[in-house]
Amino acid sequence: MRLSRFVVASFLFFILSACFQTPYKDKMAAADLRDAGMSRLAKSDIDEVIELHQHAVMKDLKQLMIKLYQRNPSQRFDKKKRSIITSVDLVFKRPYYYGYKHWEGMEGTDIIRLALDPDYHVNDRILPLIVGLRKMLMASYENETQFYYLTDLNEQKLYNSARNIEMAAWLLSEKKDQQGRLLVMSDSLEQESRNLSFQRLIGKLIATQDNLASIISFKEGRVVKTVVIKAASMAFLPI
Repeated sequence: MRLSRFVVASFLFFILSACFQTPYKDKMAAADLRDAGMSRLAKSDIDEVIELHQHAVMKDLKQLMIKLYQRNPSQRFDKKKRSIITSVDLVFKRPYYYGYKHWEGMEGTDIIRLALDPDYHVNDRILPLIVGLRKMLMASYENETQFYYLTDLNEQKLYNSARNIEMAAWLLSEKKDQQGRLLVMSDSLEQESRNLSFQRLIGKLIATQDNLASIISFKEGRVVKTVVIKAASMAFLPI
């Protein structure tokens, strides 16, 4: 029995060493499972589930950024240099910790709050909003983009990240400037045809994180501490 455990442990060490010796390449999320190659041998089924969830949440976050720029074309800081798609691609090709000097050293939730602060005078609020959301979400994945047998996630962080998305969505729909105009437009206004696409997209982000929190909770036999978010307090949960 001890010999078999030693063999398994040695094999995993060999596989993981091979993975980490390959040149590091920043990714917006976990590696594509179809291209995982040898490293897939060091992954459990749950690791692949985690990677699929991370892929999904980052894909939806990217789509949210595109839609927000389409809804608020004047806000994009580089609108004179490149298209919306190229602009968003550039953001997500950079690692989540990319050093935007305006928000250097700030937590993801602090960047989100700043992006939707009426007293924060900036032309592009969408960039810090997405940068903050991405940084916050990556923290819920322990800032990892590769998941193996020895990788451990915290279900409470995943749950808290879902509640923080809810808070960010509330701020997005409520925060206005001194003239009573929304800082960032998303859902349709009263005089416009009803558009629920933003709600659906944000709902998918929330559901993905909640679903993974439930999976990790069940796997580890731990209970998630549920929290009732009070919008009036505008308090983000710790990650």
